[in-house]
Amino acid sequence: MGLDFDQRLAHVRALGHAFLQPAVRKSLLEAYGRDTLLLPKDIAVREVEVPARLCSLPVLAARDIRNAQPCGGVAILMPKNSIGFTIAKAVVGAWLTGNRVVVRFPTQLVHSAPVFSELLRTHLPGIEIVSDCSGPQFLSNALRDAGIQAVVIYGDDSWIDAYRPLAESTRTRVLFEGPGNDPLIVGADADIDAAVDAAIRGGLMNGGQSCSAFERFFVHRDVHANFVGRLAARVAGMRIGPPEQATTDIGPIASPTVRQRLSAQVDDALRAGARLVCGGRCVDVGLEGAEAFEPTVLTGCAPQMRIVAEENFGPVFPVIAYSTLDELMPMLDASQHGLNAAAYGTVPASLVAWMQASHRNWYLNSTPADASNLPTRLADGGMRRSAFIWEEDQGRYGSRQGRRLLALELTAQPQQLRTRTEPLLAAAALDYLPEALS
Repeated sequence: MGLDFDQRLAHVRALGHAFLQPAVRKSLLEAYGRDTLLLPKDIAVREVEVPARLCSLPVLAARDIRNAQPCGGVAILMPKNSIGFTIAKAVVGAWLTGNRVVVRFPTQLVHSAPVFSELLRTHLPGIEIVSDCSGPQFLSNALRDAGIQAVVIYGDDSWIDAYRPLAESTRTRVLFEGPGNDPLIVGADADIDAAVDAAIRGGLMNGGQSCSAFERFFVHRDVHANFVGRLAARVAGMRIGPPEQATTDIGPIASPTVRQRLSAQVDDALRAGARLVCGGRCVDVGLEGAEAFEPTVLTGCAPQMRIVAEENFGPVFPVIAYSTLDELMPMLDASQHGLNAAAYGTVPASLVAWMQASHRNWYLNSTPADASNLPTRLADGGMRRSAFIWEEDQGRYGSRQGRRLLALELTAQPQQLRTRTEPLLAAAALDYLPEALS
């Protein structure tokens, strides 16, 4: 690209500021809103303000990143949601260290993909945007391209394994991130008002349409009734409507597949003995082809129920009661995913250690949605079926899990540099100034 590191860093900082320009912000709110039907207030945070702040983090100038050598070529298959997040952690992470970067946006983003693409082309010189092939063809082409050393994929773990033979045959590194099934634990001594706030704030990110939203709610029996009563009162009073109405709290879910899955998951839970406290239905909001799903609280849930075991991707709160740590741990461990986890109240050291080992990010008395935790969103990856890397190491093509920083992973020496992931993410948290771009 002909740019040194300081010049590339300056471009990244300029990209961050560009997200906040009134004309860009307006274009993104309108275009992404048309594509996804998400609420403008959610788009403003996740697709505008958060990526702007991530691009401003001092950690991007760290010596480990500055001195890293590029791996060569990186192909990135973008998700449909959290585009701004993904630009800040994946596209920027790959481009900052000097890689050739090839990006494909989902075809569903008819209106917003051109806006995001123009932002990238303007501020990250040399970025290549591919729009003339399907997602599967993009992946196949990238895995066969000798000029692509790493492929970053955001998608569903139901189809990713089909690409393993091709990736292994070409020895291409694949970095996958997929679904979440994030737990919130409410202890016997938790501040219930704070825990309910956290459940709503963390469970309704993007109206629940986020892989990082809370989806399993484990509540100690001593506070179960109090927590459920306050939660149900809060969500039952939320206003359901079209996204363009400023008073709307819960907007439509554009995907009929997601709406059908939510209905099926609720029905399955009720047949298995769960109790519906509130919600549970699709609601017409006056938009052809799109309905909202009522904020739904269920009690008497169990790990084997679909609504607990599967990602739901909606405004659903399945509550599971527990009394002891011995009872809680197996239920937590029943999930196949490991992105984020949080707890309110006093947490035993053994539980903290286990949650840190089984999830990408762990929060105590706070949530991923809290402004103070924004630097943790620079972390990519996760555990179990939520994320993994396929790569060759010492002559063997295998799989690994864990938290990762893509500015270190998408380099010529990822195995050596990944030992710096935790120190750099810790430094990012220490250096973060929430008011920096306010």
